[in-house]
Amino acid sequence: MLHEASKRRSIVVKTNGEGNPGMKRISVFLFLSLLFCSVAFAAEDVDRLISDAEQLEKTGDTDTAITVLKMADRLSPDNAEITKLLARQYVLKVDDATDLAAKKGFAEMALDLARKAADKLPNDSEARVALAAAYGKLCELVDGKSKIEYSKQVYFEATRALRLNPASDFGHLILAQWNYQMVFLNPFLKALTEIAYGQFPPASKEEAITHYKKAIELAPERIVHHAEYAKALDVMGDPIGARQQWIKVSELKPIYAQDKRYQVMAMKRLETH
Repeated sequence: MLHEASKRRSIVVKTNGEGNPGMKRISVFLFLSLLFCSVAFAAEDVDRLISDAEQLEKTGDTDTAITVLKMADRLSPDNAEITKLLARQYVLKVDDATDLAAKKGFAEMALDLARKAADKLPNDSEARVALAAAYGKLCELVDGKSKIEYSKQVYFEATRALRLNPASDFGHLILAQWNYQMVFLNPFLKALTEIAYGQFPPASKEEAITHYKKAIELAPERIVHHAEYAKALDVMGDPIGARQQWIKVSELKPIYAQDKRYQVMAMKRLETH
């Protein structure tokens, strides 16, 4: 009796395992099917998280967007789109930080992420814009030698971004800022650079104005474009043009924390213009 029961158990074991090649093939197929489904569900989760983060970014909720993107990064650590979006959020965090140490920390994080994204997505205009922006944010927080190198990288990355996508409003804004700062704020830096490293990329007031206007044309709803153009026009000696831009800043709907700071600035400037 015990011998018969043992034989039956042996048959069951063989039927479910090595003793039956057909069942083994079915088990492997089921395993692979489940694995494929889990991968598909994970990919779907990552896509959903990326979409959620993009929506959060549009509402100005940078901190929550970062949290969501980090969740996506845990599911898909080699996803360059996630890296690019994270870099963009940390660029925004630089302006929101209130002390220099925090600003520099966020800027360095943004630069590290933006470099990785640009390496993986060499022909992605947004990745190049994020890299140019990260260099730009860090420019004011580093030593003189690094400032020179980073300033050149701002120009080259923004120019490359616009070659890839001439309709990048932030690409135009970055080049507008670069030209404006080289001509009006950092002429000594430019002169020092040319002495030490040779010819610096050309910069002009006219190029700055052209790029400011193009950024506004492409995205007239963005407060940052109007505010930075207004600040530049003030320095360029065009108070009437600056006032027009400050009025626009005060009229638009704020999205980011920086937008609200620009509107406070607009109120103060309009009182004196």
